[in-house]
Amino acid sequence: MPATGAHILARELRHANKFQVAIYAIILATANRINPWNKLLPEEEKYEMDEAIVVFSRKGIFQTKIPARDVRSREHARKLWPLVSSGDSRQMVTWVSPSFENGQLRRRSHFRVLPAPHAFNPKAHFDQEEAGRRGAVQESPEHKQAKEVVAAELARRLRAGLAMPWAFKDADASDYALEGNLLLGADQITTEYTLRTPFGSEFRLDIAVLGRPVQTERMIMAGVEIEFGHAFDGRKALIGKSLGFPLISIDITEMALAELTAEWANQVLTATTRSHEQGRRQTYMYVHDLLYPLYAQLPAFLDEEQRHQFLVFANDQTLNKLVRWMNALAEKLGYPNGAVAVAIVNGRNDQSRKMLERAGEVVGPDWREFNDQRCLRITLPRSRGLADLQAHRLHMTMVRFILSYSDALVGYKYCNGVDNNHPEDDVWIAHRWLPDLKTFTQHRVLPKRLAEPINRLMAMVSELHRNHAASQKA
Repeated sequence: MPATGAHILARELRHANKFQVAIYAIILATANRINPWNKLLPEEEKYEMDEAIVVFSRKGIFQTKIPARDVRSREHARKLWPLVSSGDSRQMVTWVSPSFENGQLRRRSHFRVLPAPHAFNPKAHFDQEEAGRRGAVQESPEHKQAKEVVAAELARRLRAGLAMPWAFKDADASDYALEGNLLLGADQITTEYTLRTPFGSEFRLDIAVLGRPVQTERMIMAGVEIEFGHAFDGRKALIGKSLGFPLISIDITEMALAELTAEWANQVLTATTRSHEQGRRQTYMYVHDLLYPLYAQLPAFLDEEQRHQFLVFANDQTLNKLVRWMNALAEKLGYPNGAVAVAIVNGRNDQSRKMLERAGEVVGPDWREFNDQRCLRITLPRSRGLADLQAHRLHMTMVRFILSYSDALVGYKYCNGVDNNHPEDDVWIAHRWLPDLKTFTQHRVLPKRLAEPINRLMAMVSELHRNHAASQKA
């Protein structure tokens, strides 16, 4: 007998709390077609797709395809979000993870089309998911216990002067691991900390790691969220594209109260690279691409000067504002004159025009849509290591400026003066001559494009939903 929506609901809510069961029962009763777990109902089988299009990429809008088998996890799918179908209709799709039964593959991974409301407001949708998350966890003793023991473990380490190291590798972006210390520069651990997003919504961190302010507000060095199954996909995708600090997501699905101990907290905070069976893991790090240059552990031979460069394309007003902010930030943090070089590139003559176009080639072909006359070049000292607090405060505050207060496209050069000899490549590839072996080695360094404006992304998502709804109505 084929599974019904009710059977799927029952299977998915085996480990849910009473509040979640009640909410989803009401949803199913009032809107039988809603399916929040990205599971296919039988009549939707025909909408399975093996391939999707990544809407935004360095190659341009709708230019990059990805097979479902190449998506490694729900978290990876969120990083690629938004995704659309590869046909002419370009409908919004979600990635459905493979399912297993008794250790055997039951259903392969695939994409499926999302429902298309006639009007869709990403900000309102984010607010609804945030409210849903708060409701889903507020009556959960497991969530409360997990939050308390994780916060206590962080506070214990902070009092003892111990580091809280994390590390992971993004194979799509670099050959080199990202590493950091969650407690670098921290002086307070707090729970239930409310933040505002660049698009005007609020969300609440379960745990915030705070440091002394650079300007007026306390600096957020890191955040922790306790989740059931890394749920609330749309909300987490938008948060991941908005943050200027590392966010750890800890999955407590199927865990009992007795298991949520101080020992478990210590283990889960250091488990960012440990794999779960069937490719899942309990702890996941969200780090915006703009922070990759800060945390990437690059070998010294790639950049003898130990300086790297960010290329910012935005309107003139934003560029001028960033110049003032970055110069003030460098002075505030005690950098000597010239250590942080901030310069506008104006395409007023042939030579400067070539410089502007070369910068545009790094960030991607759509740079002219942001500013075809000027860009901002920010050259910074690279972090000297995991304990370099000055560099961390500089980079993290710069990232917050760009993500929170500007609609900017940001490119990257891993060292000052590196030539973009292969503009078709999305990731910088360095070659090193080994004289003893008489051969070159190849090294994938970091992406050339690090940031898209969040408001541009949200406008595109709204348009995709409107077009899909209009096509169904026609």
